[in-house]
Amino acid sequence: MPYYEFRCKKCSKVTTIFAHIDDKPTTVGCEHGCDGRATAIVSKLNVKLSSQSKVERQDPKYDKMVDQAMNRNPLSDPMRYVNRKGDPAKGRPD
Repeated sequence: MPYYEFRCKKCSKVTTIFAHIDDKPTTVGCEHGCDGRATAIVSKLNVKLSSQSKVERQDPKYDKMVDQAMNRNPLSDPMRYVNRKGDPAKGRPD
């Protein structure tokens, strides 16, 4: 359900209404105590992005920085467990 914003003609304050898209009011009473009528205004668009779209919008340099940091850190090597010495059946020394 969307939020609708209305500006009072008397005091110019904005009132926000949360309503179903089928029940959108065209005018509402001012909630700020001036007893004026508020008419609908066009407000900024509010979009909630998914985690995937946030990752896609990141700066391409960010991936390069992460790769460089991972290359500098020996603990980030996924093969470090495979390359350990010892027999996995008998237990590997740490």
